[in-house]
Amino acid sequence: MSGDKPEENKEQTTVTTQDPAVISASEPAPAKPAKKTPEKKPKSSSNLLGLLALLVAIAALALAGWMYQQEQLLAAQEQNASDNFKSELRALSASQAEFKSLISTQREALAQLRSDASARLDALSRRSQDLEVKVQSLATVDRRDWLLAEVEYLLRLANQRVQLSHDPRSAAQLLSNADEILRDLDDAALHPVRAEIAKEIGALQSSAQRDVEGSYLALQALAAEAEKLKIYKAPSYEPVVVEEEQSDWQQRLEGGLMAAWDKLRSYIRIRHHEENFRAQLAPEQEAALRASLQLMFEQAQLALLAEQADLYHRALEKAAAWLNRYYQLDEHRDTLLQQIAVLAELPIQNEIADISGSLRSLKEYIKSNRWQKEVRQ
Repeated sequence: MSGDKPEENKEQTTVTTQDPAVISASEPAPAKPAKKTPEKKPKSSSNLLGLLALLVAIAALALAGWMYQQEQLLAAQEQNASDNFKSELRALSASQAEFKSLISTQREALAQLRSDASARLDALSRRSQDLEVKVQSLATVDRRDWLLAEVEYLLRLANQRVQLSHDPRSAAQLLSNADEILRDLDDAALHPVRAEIAKEIGALQSSAQRDVEGSYLALQALAAEAEKLKIYKAPSYEPVVVEEEQSDWQQRLEGGLMAAWDKLRSYIRIRHHEENFRAQLAPEQEAALRASLQLMFEQAQLALLAEQADLYHRALEKAAAWLNRYYQLDEHRDTLLQQIAVLAELPIQNEIADISGSLRSLKEYIKSNRWQKEVRQ
């Protein structure tokens, strides 16, 4: 029995190892053979799982690529944002520096304005104090002080007229006005001042004898009269016509000889002159000569006003020389030459009188009077 069991087992083993198709062929088929679907299910599920795994892997790769792309895009955006932020930060820093510079400039200007305003306020304060002092001093000034101030002003003005305008007449009038005010004050202490004024008025009146206006008008009249003078012209001679009334041939011969001699004499003239011969001037030269003579008289007028004696005398001497040289000898020309000689003898420059003595004397009186007032107070 023990020996049969191995064979049975062997057979069983054989049976189990045989192909199911062989078994099905050797054995009669049952009514409904069992379906093989349970054996095929594991294969389709594995395919589905592989496909699913492939899809998952593809989705994972796509997701990873998308995430990488998003990371790169985000990094680029962050870089651009960083660059923009840096550029804006630099611009902001530049604007801040410019703003700081502007603020510094404005502060300096404001400080300068404050300094100027302070200086102006100080100046106004000092000026106000000076005005207060002057007002207080004016409050103590009486009518006598005002009159003395007026006299001092008149004396100063008279000195200016003499030194700057060379006008002794108006200066003497100003001194007379000042003397009248001093006379009304009736103060014996002002006698030295009045004495100086009287001396200066006499000096101004002696220097005012020169009539500048009259001399100027005389030169103007000479220039007008010179236009009427006749310019020298060469003499012209006409031949003498001899009437032939002789009856005989001797008289006719003698008359012919005399006529020929007279005709010859009409072409030749002998004259004696102390100066060189003067050729006859052309019309345009005559106009230039008259214009030059007018300029000489005008030059003498300007020299008279400017008190330039040398220029004045040179202009008159030249005018007289031209009258002698280029104009005809007649009484009109001789009269003009005499008038020129008279004008040449007139004094051109005035000796400026010193009239500062009265002003100095008045200042000494005012100073002494002020000191006496301060002592009394």
